[in-house]
Amino acid sequence: MGTDTAPEWLPTTEQGVQLLPCHRWWDAVRLPGFAGQRVVAALRREHGPVPVIEDQLADTHTWLVPIGAADGWDAIGAHVLNYGVIPVPPAQFSTGAWTAGAAIRWLVSPGGPRLADPQALRDAIVVAYREVGRA
Repeated sequence: MGTDTAPEWLPTTEQGVQLLPCHRWWDAVRLPGFAGQRVVAALRREHGPVPVIEDQLADTHTWLVPIGAADGWDAIGAHVLNYGVIPVPPAQFSTGAWTAGAAIRWLVSPGGPRLADPQALRDAIVVAYREVGRA
């Protein structure tokens, strides 16, 4: 799959936010907002923009990673989702502040690679929790 072609799992604008199963195309790594913002910033500084889903109501950030890549990360403070479903927005749901529209959006748009690099994400999570005195 090239970066110009949307993956089969990415919802269209017409479909809106869809509940998609973990461990079919990817696993997910979720952090609370305070840590998620630090991770987003660290990833951007070190690796450029890395796609992340923001749930503005739940105040969480969720990265999609290759299946099995985040096994055992609960020990570093991440919530690993490798079963169940998560809400995934269309790529177009990625701009502007929440104004009672879709509360779930891509905080960093999935324009290129849709999955986060697991090692870069893990390193950023460890640093984020160390910075807030949790590691």
